[in-house]
This record gives sequence, structure tokens and C-alpha cells, in this order.
Amino acid sequence: MTFSERLALAMKEADITQGALAEAVGMAQPSVWKLVSGGAKGSKRAVDIARVLGVRPEWLSSGHGPMRLDGQEPIKFEVANKDGIYRVDVLDLEVSAGPGRYMLSDVVEVLHAIEFTSEHARSLFGNRAADDVKVMTVDGDSMSPTVNSGDRLFFDVSVRDFRTDGVYAFVYGKTFHVKRLQMQGEKLAVLSDNPAYEKWYVTDTTQYQFYVMGKALIHESLKYNKL
Repeated sequence: MTFSERLALAMKEADITQGALAEAVGMAQPSVWKLVSGGAKGSKRAVDIARVLGVRPEWLSSGHGPMRLDGQEPIKFEVANKDGIYRVDVLDLEVSAGPGRYMLSDVVEVLHAIEFTSEHARSLFGNRAADDVKVMTVDGDSMSPTVNSGDRLFFDVSVRDFRTDGVYAFVYGKTFHVKRLQMQGEKLAVLSDNPAYEKWYVTDTTQYQFYVMGKALIHESLKYNKL
């Protein structure tokens, strides 16, 4: 079990969202999202995170020993959305619709938030929590004409592995991508909607380099046309 898997398990048992954990520990929510998303091997805030989740820091960091000691419990607190607004964070993160974009920093910042009424958000995102929906910007033309460079994609970041065919944001090696994923036999095909780009595969021997960051839900075009 990886650090990210242990963290996700502890959060599930504590019934705590990424936003609530970030607030309790004093971290930026996108930083918690990145820890849970699959690429992290650990965190300098592991002791604080473990305290909030009611687990042993040694177990969270390395997997050694029991998950918790007798009597250990998560900290109980509530984070309420009092104004009835559904806020989706727009991340300072571009996913490459092309050869891949190198990840230059371990810290993901929030540029701003897009606000929806609860009713409108439900029609767009179903019953997903706002913490599970993030916006990333597309860079490149490999997914054109479906998604163009500069468009914004709304991702369900609670999806951290391949489930069904669709458009995903993922890390392969040290680069970010947004591509269509499709299971073909025993291999996972990475497809571009632009026919100029060839498909490639994630195989059993290379899957250790592959981490899903989220599955695309909807996209927003930012193209402006003169009249």
C-alpha cells in the first residue's frame, strides 16, 4: 500500500474531505489533493495529518506497524458551507494535450474559484462534493476538436485509477497529460482525438509510472470569436 493509498484509507475511515483535512492541518487544499492523487511518497506534514486522522505517523509514512493505537480516533469537527455556494477551485496546473508537460513544482496553487448555486452545481456535477471537482487548463492540440488548447476541464479528482473509457488527467513518469484512455485487451491505450497523434500504451511493465489525477466531467471553451 502506498502513502497515497494509506492517506485515502485514513481519510475514508475518518469521513473527512480534502478541504476539511487541509483546514485542520493548515495546508492548501490542492496540496492535500496532490498527496491523495497517487504520486506522493510522503509528506513533511505527516505527523500533523496523522494526528487529525487519528492514526500513527509511522503507519501513515511507511506502513509499518498498526494503523492506530487503542483509543486513537480522528479529530471531530465540521466544515459547513453556510452560504449555499458550490465553489470549484481553478488550479495553477496545465495538463498537456500533446507530448506531456513537466511538473516543475510539488506545490499546486489555487488561482481562484468558480462559484455555482447548489442547484446548478448538482445539474453539472451530480452529488459530487465540491472538494472532488477541480479545474485544470488544457495546453496543446492533441485532443482537438473535442478539447482545444486554452479550454478548461472540470475533473473528478476522487477518481484515482482507470475505471471506464473516458478523458483523464494523469501523470506518466514526470509529465502531465490529458488524453482519452481505453482498455484494449490487457493494455491501456492512450488515445488522442486529433488524428495527427499516434496512440500509445500503458503496459504491465510501465504502469508503475502511471498515476491518474482525475476523470474529466465537462469542459469550458474560452475561445472568443470576432463578429
